[in-house]
Amino acid sequence: MAKYQWLHLCKFIPMYASVSFPLQQFRTFDYLVPGKLRNTIRPGVCVRVELGNSSRIGFVTGTSDTSGFKGEFKEISSISDDTLTLPDELWSTMEWMCTYYVAPIGRVLKSAIPLNFMDEYSPHVDPFVQITQTGFDGISQIRPTAHAQRRILEILASVEDPVRVASLKAAASSPLSICRRLEAIGWVTMTRQPRIYDPFDIMAPGIPRRIVLSEEQETVYSEISKSVHAKRFSPFLLHGVTGSGKTEVYLKLAQDTVSGGKSVLVLVPEIALTPQVAKRFRYAFGDRVALWHSAMTRAEKGWTWRQLKHNNYSVVVGARSAIFAPLENLGLIIIDEEQESSYKQEGSTPFYHARDVAMVRGQFAHAAVVLTSATPSLESYFNGLTEKYSVLRLTKRYGMATYPQVKLVDMKLIYREEKPESTIFSRELIVEIQSSLSRQEQIILLRNRRGYSMVLWCLKCGQVTQCHQCSVSMTYHKLLNKLICHYCQSSQPVPAACSWCGSEDIQLTGTGTQKVEEEVERLFTGARVIRMDQDTVRNRGSHHRLLEKFGNRDADILLGTQMIAKGLDFENVTLVGIINADSGLFFPDFRAGERVFQLVYQVCGRAGRGKKPGRAIIQTYNPDDPYIQNASRLDTHRFYNQVLAERRELSYPPFSRLSRLLFTGKKKQTVEETAVLWGRLLKKVPRLEVLGPAPAPIERIRMHWRFHILIKQPAAHPMILQRRLIQWFESATFKNQARGVRIQFIPDPISVL
Repeated sequence: MAKYQWLHLCKFIPMYASVSFPLQQFRTFDYLVPGKLRNTIRPGVCVRVELGNSSRIGFVTGTSDTSGFKGEFKEISSISDDTLTLPDELWSTMEWMCTYYVAPIGRVLKSAIPLNFMDEYSPHVDPFVQITQTGFDGISQIRPTAHAQRRILEILASVEDPVRVASLKAAASSPLSICRRLEAIGWVTMTRQPRIYDPFDIMAPGIPRRIVLSEEQETVYSEISKSVHAKRFSPFLLHGVTGSGKTEVYLKLAQDTVSGGKSVLVLVPEIALTPQVAKRFRYAFGDRVALWHSAMTRAEKGWTWRQLKHNNYSVVVGARSAIFAPLENLGLIIIDEEQESSYKQEGSTPFYHARDVAMVRGQFAHAAVVLTSATPSLESYFNGLTEKYSVLRLTKRYGMATYPQVKLVDMKLIYREEKPESTIFSRELIVEIQSSLSRQEQIILLRNRRGYSMVLWCLKCGQVTQCHQCSVSMTYHKLLNKLICHYCQSSQPVPAACSWCGSEDIQLTGTGTQKVEEEVERLFTGARVIRMDQDTVRNRGSHHRLLEKFGNRDADILLGTQMIAKGLDFENVTLVGIINADSGLFFPDFRAGERVFQLVYQVCGRAGRGKKPGRAIIQTYNPDDPYIQNASRLDTHRFYNQVLAERRELSYPPFSRLSRLLFTGKKKQTVEETAVLWGRLLKKVPRLEVLGPAPAPIERIRMHWRFHILIKQPAAHPMILQRRLIQWFESATFKNQARGVRIQFIPDPISVL
């Protein structure tokens, strides 16, 4: 009887749910939970409610039997979509993000989830074809006039996996009809599969293949595998030289994890830039892998999300935002090339770092987290030294490959020559390129600046032509014959005279990839060149097409920006040339030297990855710079010791937690006054070291003035600043004071420009 009375009483105790929406607000809204939904409402559940005069979807952030709201309550209409309900560990991770990145839960949700799931979407289905044994045996029996059938069968006989029928158009004008005729006689089999949203459309999901590891790789694999099977959070740093086979280790780990009934999340810096790695995922995981990348539409992401929620995929491979993939029973997270800046979200709130979010998610999911790199970030390297991470090393290149011989060239010596062959290429690099071309070997050239010339300046008054919207010089693009701003994309014709003094004595200086390409064609007549930069890879699949062409040896020289410095493995590349290793070295940013070292080290590692020995030529105007010196010696140990000593002396990360408050607005005085006000408040907070406010190094972008404050807080107490900022951001007083000024909080900034 007592039990019945208690149940009867519960029917009259109201239940309230706090609901958040993808809005730039810290507040939530309370709704009454109807009786039929009491047992299903919990944090992370997606619901449909009335907000104002419209029906909206939101997420439950908490429940209670009381509410501070005094008005009339609206009821939750329904559970919006079960596939939008988040796994518990992912919801806990997002709650942590709200606090650490000082971001409303709605903004975190908007970054994490493609919220237009209401759009119905059916994936395109592609036909695939694979040769049978009968087809193999029958190639020689094809009648002489059946040229198209022979060509298609020969192509199919050269590969192990199913081939997309549409890719056979080069062999036959109507490949589908021919494949159907071959299928009718049993020479091929055809299947239809949903298109996996791969930006390169490279291949059908293949049959998973066995991965064979070296003795050193096997040792690393076994150590991590123990933690995966133990189902406990274990952070690892896999520090291996370039070409040591880090990818093979984590692919085998992923296969092992999936076979144990758990799921795997693999993050790469930019999937659009690493088609070779994408191929390996397909070979390793077959049709159990889903890709997640910026080339997908929201509808496509929504469809993929639903497939994940229905457990149709065990592995997700993607760029930064894939960290939010709703994988159940997560057992392994891999962050490939963990040092890459592209893992940091810098465009909008929340300014999260996918590597750090992965560590938190791994803790909540009791999963192993593996960071891989040949040049780890200072923070990860230090975490290894202090044993926060278990460090595993691969010290040898895989197979017969050896590390390249590296030579440093002082480019100032060019100006001592009476008639140098080139002001871009040193004599040493010219000789090495000619030698490689004569042996039919391939070359990679790095110039980390796109365009033709970096600066247009007046020889009379010294004025540099700047963008009228941004505080940066404009870059000359010869193909368009225009000056272009790489920040706001505005353009203008090349002026005939200086806009300041009227002098016609103006000159284009500096070297970009377009100018290097022109010089290569002049010096090495007949050499086939591929240029890869943002100007040549704008179209869908262009990365893959260019790299496939180079991989097929249809080009001799691959020239590009930093996108060619990682993820590439071409066994015929024996020479790497760095046109100017100083690019970015003197930026007003404490990470500038670290980035230069990592870039030079990584691109040198592209040479000599096969049986042929490799060489690297590093051209610089600052040969005595310690970062350049360490990179030329490929000496990571000396580099890390030196930089850690500098960071300790200045109390920069990893010896403190650095945050940035960025103030932007159209009125310079208002922005500066707001920054000064916040600076005074911050200097009153104990245990914070406040630098600024000051104009940002790039003072204006898109007509908005920029001031910033840098704040250091003790590494052992990383949340002092966040707790204070949440109080201030929620205050109406501070909102009024900041009217007309946008305030952005960026913890652990990758760049302070």
